[in-house]
Amino acid sequence: MKRTALALVAAPVLASALVAPVHAAEAGQASSSVYVLSVRDVSSGSIKALSLQCDPAGGTHPRAEAACEAIAEGGSIRNAKGEDRACTMVHDPVVATASGAEEYQQEFPNHCMLTSEKGAIFDFGN
Repeated sequence: MKRTALALVAAPVLASALVAPVHAAEAGQASSSVYVLSVRDVSSGSIKALSLQCDPAGGTHPRAEAACEAIAEGGSIRNAKGEDRACTMVHDPVVATASGAEEYQQEFPNHCMLTSEKGAIFDFGN
């Protein structure tokens, strides 16, 4: 049941993320970097997913410009640096995933550690 619900929730995000570069190319515009980003709460199985477009910044990401800047500065999501901050050592693991312009997946001990290490990229305004 959870997988079916996830597919129904993720399908519109994936479709819009995949169609955007095609429309840009048809219009003669430069292609952009398009990502589908998600954060899965390991304990509950809940998933938050959205799209991020860079060059120009856009998509459904609430901090698109900051997320694109973090990716550009690091050269990739894997190498992006976050905003150092103190996090509690509460064990509430999350898995961050990116697909599209880059494939990335990593588990973090909690959401605070994720945003501390990756900054705005996976900060969906929880």
